[in-house]
Amino acid sequence: MARSALEVELRKAATDLFAGDEQSADEWLNEPASALNGRKPIDKTSSDAELRLAIDLIGRLQHGVFT
Repeated sequence: MARSALEVELRKAATDLFAGDEQSADEWLNEPASALNGRKPIDKTSSDAELRLAIDLIGRLQHGVFT
């Protein structure tokens, strides 16, 4: 999948995590996450692998897996 498509997927996944609340999703994307070694999810866009880590984190949060 192309990086821009993954970036769109990241934003959509974050918005879904917050039940469609785009403002909350944007705030979350811009806050450091301990699961991402203190990096902001939105900063994990320098490679496809980093984007997938951020998207995977959202999936874990949606399913209650906080590690």
